[in-house]
Amino acid sequence: MPKKSIQILIPSGITYIRIILAPILFFTVINNFILYSICIFVLAVATDAIDGYVSRKLDLASSKGAYFDVVADFILILSAFSGLVITGLYPFWLIIIIVFMFLQFIITSKFQIPVYDPIGKYYGSFLFIVIFISLIIINPILNLLLTILIVIFTVISITSRFLFMLKNKDDKLDKKIR
Repeated sequence: MPKKSIQILIPSGITYIRIILAPILFFTVINNFILYSICIFVLAVATDAIDGYVSRKLDLASSKGAYFDVVADFILILSAFSGLVITGLYPFWLIIIIVFMFLQFIITSKFQIPVYDPIGKYYGSFLFIVIFISLIIINPILNLLLTILIVIFTVISITSRFLFMLKNKDDKLDKKIR
């Protein structure tokens, strides 16, 4: 096996750790093992930073790797929020919003010209911050505020994505007219 083929397993392996940690995080959250939840979550987020760093350092960055990274992020985020919903910190419909956002990312990333969403690229990071805050500070008013912020961030991201698609469509029309 060539050296590059073996090296590509390193960032992917680190990403797999995040996927493995997701159900463990879910278990610790629903069983109210707060300290374990925080430690597991911090470790999982660290793997997100490390896999990106390693893939760039070894010059292994690829669209497939980036896609896999987003899927791993989604699994972690969905696991954490599912646990937080089960414990009553967040409403169930928040899961629907998160799944919708991931699905629209998947669908629009398959377009011939990928949809660039300057707001949406920070959506996962924003949700990571919300999860971390929710694990360290359990407060119904704060959770309500974070829920509202998630809805606002989601609407802004969807609007940004839609405007990009419209602008891209207009640019194509202008080129055809010329």
